[in-house]
Amino acid sequence: MNVKIILKQKMKFKDPYLICGLPGIGHVGKVTIDYLIKDLNAVLFGEVYSHFFPSYVLINKDGLVELMKNELYFWKDKKFKHDLILFTGNTQAVSPEGQFIIAEEVLNTLLTFGVKKLYSIAAYVGDKPVEVPRVYGAATDPILIEEMKTYGVLQMGNGNIGGTNGLIIGLAKTKELNGMCLLGETRGYQTPSGHTVVDIKAARAVLNVLTQMLGIQVDMAPIESRVDQTSEFITKLEEAESLMLKQIQNTTPKNFSRYIS
Repeated sequence: MNVKIILKQKMKFKDPYLICGLPGIGHVGKVTIDYLIKDLNAVLFGEVYSHFFPSYVLINKDGLVELMKNELYFWKDKKFKHDLILFTGNTQAVSPEGQFIIAEEVLNTLLTFGVKKLYSIAAYVGDKPVEVPRVYGAATDPILIEEMKTYGVLQMGNGNIGGTNGLIIGLAKTKELNGMCLLGETRGYQTPSGHTVVDIKAARAVLNVLTQMLGIQVDMAPIESRVDQTSEFITKLEEAESLMLKQIQNTTPKNFSRYIS
């Protein structure tokens, strides 16, 4: 079993849009999709399992185990022209081969539902602290580039988008499915133990743009309340980082270079 996609019910969609956001730097994509799922009361209809996922299980607060997996949700509303399919999960494949295979299998399955457009959410990593995150974008078609700009999205120049959140856009283009990747600007902090710091501000910035593009309304109050908490934590990390750099500079001999062969 390289990839196993379990659909819990037969589905028919109305010109659906696919929105993808898996865990990555700052968890920008996952936070964005999880927030939409909760606010829209989206319904789980599919699960993706694979040997390419990490080789451990998660334990919940009740002591029950859960395999690493990806999930598919749907949202329907008579007022909107397009149903939404939301693709997220608690992991990505641990190898490039796995990311290619899983993204291809999931995309092929969802194309049978008549997906009309793809939105992928990722992180744009900068090298400086970010007070007001900007949203960058890349797309499969020049027309979509111009569409993004009307929402204040900055066009990416040279670079790359790693992981499934980027790869799925490239694969979509090979299947003649148009889409775009929206990237929330983040510093990409990690804790001293190596855990990714969730960047709520970057996710909020992407949510603001994405909901405008989709023409849907969500309650932003809950995520706004989390922004201050995240900002305080990141500020402390920045202060600790600055202090550490000063200590290194003060303890490094001025003629240190002569000791390096």
